[in-house]
Amino acid sequence: MTSPTGTTAKSNVGLTYGLIGGIAMIVYTLCLYLVGIQAFMNFGLAFLVYGIIIFIAVLAGLKQKKLQGGYLSFAEALKTVFLTFVLAFLLSTIFNFVLLNYIDPGFRDQMAQATMEKLEGIMRRLGAPDSDIEKAMEGAASADNYTFAKMLLGYGTMCILFCLISLVIAAIIKKNRPPFDNAFKE
Repeated sequence: MTSPTGTTAKSNVGLTYGLIGGIAMIVYTLCLYLVGIQAFMNFGLAFLVYGIIIFIAVLAGLKQKKLQGGYLSFAEALKTVFLTFVLAFLLSTIFNFVLLNYIDPGFRDQMAQATMEKLEGIMRRLGAPDSDIEKAMEGAASADNYTFAKMLLGYGTMCILFCLISLVIAAIIKKNRPPFDNAFKE
């Protein structure tokens, strides 16, 4: 890729911002972990990390656009933004797997217990019969949601979701070069 000044850009913006996003997600997750189980499982706080990575992905697309003289095709924007998401979530997924399975498996067990308590509370508020609540609790107790396969499935699901978000971001930040932009400059 050549910049407007004629020099070749050596870095891959999606890769760079994906690493930045992954590190940001890991630091954020680590902070939630250090605060405790209530913060780690707080929906609002957990949702904030998605806003952070979306912001970083938009910055990646805008940086790529700037490197190309203010023009960026839809395909290039999509590639940059989606790569940012994929890499950031890969790093985050690997960190979460290591944290919950090797660094502090007890924290994983605390999360499972807190999840079961929330599930029971929701079912009771909805008026579910005790037999249904017991079945749900047994199913939740026997499920291990932190295996490599399940975390990989969650990663794949997030990639699909962020592909859709990448499509929207790419459509917004793209700016095609005018067809005859260089025709009279030569």
